[in-house]
Amino acid sequence: MGIVMRVTALCALALLTGCASVNSGDDAQVRGPMEFDDVEVKVAELDSQYVRQGAAVAPQTITQVVPGISKSDVRGLLGRPANETTQRWWQYHINLPLDAEGDYLVCQYGVAFDPADQVSSTKWRRPQCSALYDELVRPVVPEVQEITLFSDVLFGYDSATLSSEGLRELDLAAQVVAGKMMQLERVVVVGHSDRIGSEKYNNALSQRRAEAVRNYLVSKGVDGYLMSAEGRGAREPLVHCAGSAITAALKQCLQPNRRVQIMIYGKR
Repeated sequence: MGIVMRVTALCALALLTGCASVNSGDDAQVRGPMEFDDVEVKVAELDSQYVRQGAAVAPQTITQVVPGISKSDVRGLLGRPANETTQRWWQYHINLPLDAEGDYLVCQYGVAFDPADQVSSTKWRRPQCSALYDELVRPVVPEVQEITLFSDVLFGYDSATLSSEGLRELDLAAQVVAGKMMQLERVVVVGHSDRIGSEKYNNALSQRRAEAVRNYLVSKGVDGYLMSAEGRGAREPLVHCAGSAITAALKQCLQPNRRVQIMIYGKR
């Protein structure tokens, strides 16, 4: 009953929602998909004939209705149209979801056919419906948030054991990752090293450090199924420093390369 009340309210705005009455006689048989009569009705005079009952069709299914497919293909995707006897075009009443609460907008969708009974064009009757549909099928690109922590803060020299200072830094990071401001899709922890030492050693050290950070975040409430850890050794340096002798100056110069990235992917 609640949804009927919602749709009835929408129909009161006849020219805004596409709920106006449509001719169903011979004249309608020769019209195009978007050639409808608009009818304005006072709210007090509304009755059940002005409430369109739409079908729930997934927006991604509607994207498959493209020029060139046959009438049988359209029927398989969208079901029977409201005017199946019409040869030139079919009209559908489709429920497009408005929110997560179950409210929806009943929209008229026209499919035109060429003489070979293949789709020639499609169009939503109302711009509000077209805009809502475009929003529903628009690809959602996950937002990426990055937290970079220097390994010299997180760990002791040549160690994958978190220091007391590192634990404090990760406590702050855990609040961001586990916070409810973003719907998490995945979290990738990436360890990096400088170029001092062998490639094999640096790869292993950066992996152990990434795993240490991942495990700590899991212990603080981040879903472990969403998290992965990888070590990339010295392959992605932020800075390049001259010299090969291992001196205090070289270590200091290479310090930005010794880091752990926490890459947070999700939607707000």
